[in-house]
Parts: sequence; C-alpha cells; structure tokens
Amino acid sequence: MGAIRFSNSICYKCFHVNEDGQSCRAFPDGIPGEILTGEVKHTDPYEGDNGIQFELNKSAL
Repeated sequence: MGAIRFSNSICYKCFHVNEDGQSCRAFPDGIPGEILTGEVKHTDPYEGDNGIQFELNKSAL
C-alpha cells in the first residue's frame, strides 16, 4: 500500500520527510493533517515540530 501524498503540501519537497510521506523528523508519529493538506505551510515553527521546519530537499526537485 503506497503513501498518500497531498499536492498542496510542501512536505514531499522537504529534506526531513520520511519515505512513507506521512511522517518526518519534525513529526515522527505523523505529520498533522493541516500541514499535509497545505492549509498550514510549515515554514514557521508549529507546535510539536521539535524545532524542525520545512527545508527544501534539492534532490527532490
């Protein structure tokens, strides 16, 4: 079963995202829905993000 990726989310371009597309270093137990849907851009601190925000993964472009 493949991971669901949301086209409005910047997560798939992030250096910190895990292979499953649903978790990352900031949110190891799962990226909040409002970030996955793009409602919230994770370029600023977000509660529970362990001090890690979006960082462009240039190899994902």
